[in-house]
Amino acid sequence: MQKNDLMVHPSLTSTNQASPHRVAVLSHDGVGAFEVALAVQAFAAANDHARDVLYEVAVAGPERALVTRTGYATSFRLVPDRLLSWAESAHTLIVPAYPEQLRTPAALIETVQRAHAGGTRVVSLCLGTFLVAAAGLLDGLRATTHWHWADRLAALHPMVRVQPERLFVEDGGLFTSGGGTAALDLVLHLIEQDHGSALAAEIARFMVVPLRRDGDQTQYARWKVTGRTRSLQDTLRWAEEHLDEASTVAALAEHACMSTRTFTRRFRDVVGISPMEWLQRAKVRRAQELLQRTAWTIDRIAEASGFGSEAALRYHFTRLTEMPPGRYRRTFGAARGRRPETAGVA
Repeated sequence: MQKNDLMVHPSLTSTNQASPHRVAVLSHDGVGAFEVALAVQAFAAANDHARDVLYEVAVAGPERALVTRTGYATSFRLVPDRLLSWAESAHTLIVPAYPEQLRTPAALIETVQRAHAGGTRVVSLCLGTFLVAAAGLLDGLRATTHWHWADRLAALHPMVRVQPERLFVEDGGLFTSGGGTAALDLVLHLIEQDHGSALAAEIARFMVVPLRRDGDQTQYARWKVTGRTRSLQDTLRWAEEHLDEASTVAALAEHACMSTRTFTRRFRDVVGISPMEWLQRAKVRRAQELLQRTAWTIDRIAEASGFGSEAALRYHFTRLTEMPPGRYRRTFGAARGRRPETAGVA
């Protein structure tokens, strides 16, 4: 299954849902507090920015207080909102990180298995991939986890096609992510798939996430700033804010104070894709936001997103999103019930 071959839960086929999409964050003793908080906060932010209850989010676990794991000799207690049985009927099940050296409780494995069998979208964050693999759901599929523990995952579960360099992976309707903020990248990706790019972008800005990264970008960067060069983050931020000027690899290289050849080599090493492919994706993301936020014509959006022509926009938009711009606007623009901005309509 390719990157964009996403299996969407039936509850997401219509944005006029009678009830919100239920998200269960699976928890037990030793759960990673960072991933629990991250998932709850991101989905709650979606409700705040949409001014609607898009997601019903709850921490599901045993009927008692749990001891979390936040670091060496550091923990606190967490009281679940719902029982594990509620997680089995959720639309999305988030499996946070558990220390890989801990024995996974059988109750959690059974919960994940039953939820998946019932059609729930199963999403693992960081070391949560170990639990999903222990449930036997990742055999023969591509998956990732924190790069530091990727070799251990491969050794314990040789049937899993481990991809340690990836930020997040979707295969067979199962989602896995790398460590740290890669979990946030995946959750934002899910919100984008559910409700469109504009909402995901709003949440990213609100949570002060400087870059919206795709799953096939690398988990960690090796770009060293020396002398005259600028950081990769500075250059990519500039490019996203000036897509009309940053229309070529040469323009990116000039901003980074590098030769085009050196910039291209370092960019692919750090980001995992070519500078031109990253540019096309950034332009498509901008076009997605404009299709949702405005009533501008396709030609006007092509200019504003840096494509230069309607034909170029249609080609790259359809290639990367697997739907033409008009259908994307009908699906995610009007469906979310927002009044489009009309200023500057061509």
